[in-house]
Amino acid sequence: MATEGAEDAVAVALADVAIGKDDSDDDAPTKEKRYKVYTKTGDGGSSCLFNMERRSKDDVVFEALGDSDELNVAVGVAREFAQEMSEGALDPTLIERLTEIQSRLLDVGSAVATPLDKSSAGKLKRVDFADAHVDLLEAWIDEYDAALPPLKVFILPSGGRTAVFLHLARTVCRRAERRGGALVRG
Repeated sequence: MATEGAEDAVAVALADVAIGKDDSDDDAPTKEKRYKVYTKTGDGGSSCLFNMERRSKDDVVFEALGDSDELNVAVGVAREFAQEMSEGALDPTLIERLTEIQSRLLDVGSAVATPLDKSSAGKLKRVDFADAHVDLLEAWIDEYDAALPPLKVFILPSGGRTAVFLHLARTVCRRAERRGGALVRG
């Protein structure tokens, strides 16, 4: 049933972001450890960063994390639409590249959740973001841009579902960049 797959995907997505464990017996050899999709640790209006520092849920760090997550979802929706159309209609490397971008966005989120001035050297090393990732993304952008006619006017976001969600991702990315820049500037 299609909805079962969707429900499984939702459960996996929620479990991926969860950090709390259930009350299962740690000594039970046949029982797989499961993470809850909620922790109840944020019910008081605060949440925890990677360095274990608690901050208000409306802190600028969580705003930037939310934007990064939203960007990742928009790229994911575009990737799903691209997969539906992949029967020769699109560049076959697009799906691989979008998957790579999503993976790097998870790394960006980890870095945002690790304040430079309040995190240990070990935590900072773990979330270090290599310039090579940026260089690769810029090379991909240049490659796609070279295949387009020169822009002379603003364009309407259109071109199919994949393209529209990539336009959405572009606008969310700009917001995430503004919030991230504000964090870096302090």
